[in-house]
Amino acid sequence: MTIKRSIMESPGHLYFLPELPFYVNRVHETFDLQQHTHDFIEISYVAEGSGSHYIDNVSMQVTKGDLFFLPVGISHVFRPSSTNQKKPLIVYNFIFTQAWMNQLLQHAAAMGDPDMQLFFQKATETNDEVEFLSFHEQNGEFQSLFERLHFEYNARRAGFITVMQASVQQLLVYMHREKLDQHPQVPQANMKSIEHILAYIRTNCSHPITLVEAAAKLSLSERQLQRQLKKLTGMTFTTYVQHARLEACCQYLRESSDKISDIAALVGYQDMKFFNQLFKKMIGVTPTQYRQQQAERKKPLASI
Repeated sequence: MTIKRSIMESPGHLYFLPELPFYVNRVHETFDLQQHTHDFIEISYVAEGSGSHYIDNVSMQVTKGDLFFLPVGISHVFRPSSTNQKKPLIVYNFIFTQAWMNQLLQHAAAMGDPDMQLFFQKATETNDEVEFLSFHEQNGEFQSLFERLHFEYNARRAGFITVMQASVQQLLVYMHREKLDQHPQVPQANMKSIEHILAYIRTNCSHPITLVEAAAKLSLSERQLQRQLKKLTGMTFTTYVQHARLEACCQYLRESSDKISDIAALVGYQDMKFFNQLFKKMIGVTPTQYRQQQAERKKPLASI
């Protein structure tokens, strides 16, 4: 069975003001938001907690210090490790227009740093080849910049636009430096092939490809595939399949009234005891509790 995932559009006019081509927020991630795409560039920083980040058809585990650069047209959504409010997944999001990004890169080039402009070139082109970039801070360098951006945006003190522009340029430099310091660990051709297999797993949850089949398609040993998959997503092959199945299950629980046993079967689980235990372990509540929570959130607020 192929699962069609709901992807919503999030247009920039909902966030930007005529005089401000950027927007900053700090959010507690939940299971409510759908995977979405947007017509602006977004840089997301994981400030607290852990969870998963679904980007197009790739899913990866995230923890404090992870940062993502998401070009126009990339779809994504964060999911916390559980619904436990004592262990929230908190993410800073800085979004801005592509035109503003172009100005920042042109300024960098004019100041003698054309390499950075080339590095982010894919984010300034609207074509089918754009790719997201991922980073992990070494010494809290991203956190301090996001805290400053969030404060300046909300305080709106004199000169805040200049301060924010300088902070973003500093952020772009740190991102560029980190990539320069890294050595490529996975050949690009293999990476693309792995991403295609991960996409297949997420859309065919009832009968996902096995580790043996996936390794054979990539002409890799099972051990090599496990190692490369761990680098890409932070998960083992089995854990990735479980995450994909439970993400699909959550979507069914939110959007349908089907019996839980039927939903479990749709995503590939026949043993209800194992399914319920796994769901509780990974989501933090039982499937019934999850459905009830989602139903409560959809209820209209009582009028005063």
